[in-house]
Amino acid sequence: MMSTAEDRLAEALAVAPAPVGAKALIDPVVVADGVAYVSGQVAFVGAEGPLLGKVGAGVTVERAAEEAGKAVANGLYRLIEAVGSLDAVERVLKLTVFVNAVDDLIEQPEVANGASRVLLEVLGDRGRHARSAVGVASLPLGVPVEVELVVKVRS
Repeated sequence: MMSTAEDRLAEALAVAPAPVGAKALIDPVVVADGVAYVSGQVAFVGAEGPLLGKVGAGVTVERAAEEAGKAVANGLYRLIEAVGSLDAVERVLKLTVFVNAVDDLIEQPEVANGASRVLLEVLGDRGRHARSAVGVASLPLGVPVEVELVVKVRS
C-alpha cells in the first residue's frame, strides 16, 4: 500500500511547527488565485531551538542541507494548515533557499538540494520545481537556512 503525502512528510519530519501566534504581523501562507505563497520557514523542530551559525564557518554544507529539508518540511506543514491537505497541491512552482554563508561559499545549490529532496520524496512529481539558491550575509535568529515556497493548489 502506497503511503500518502502526509505520511511521507511525517517520515521526513515527524513534528509539525508550533502555530503562528495571533500577534504575528504576517500570515504563514497566503492563497490567491490558486497559488499558495508560503512565508520564509526555518528548521524549528518541536521544542528544540533552531541550529544557529553560518555555512562554511561552523555549519557544514551537509548539515545545512539537512536543515533546508527540515525547513521545507515545516513549510509543507504550514501549507496543510492553509489548504487542508497535501492532496490539494497540484505542483510546487518555485523554491527559494537562502543560505547564511561565509563570503566565499559557492555550495548554495548543494544546501538547497536538501529541500528539493524532501519535496520530491513527499510529493513525487508534484514536488518538481524551479529553484533559486542564494547566499546571504545573515538570516533571522542567526539560522543557516531559510526557505520559501510558491505552490499551485486546487481550489
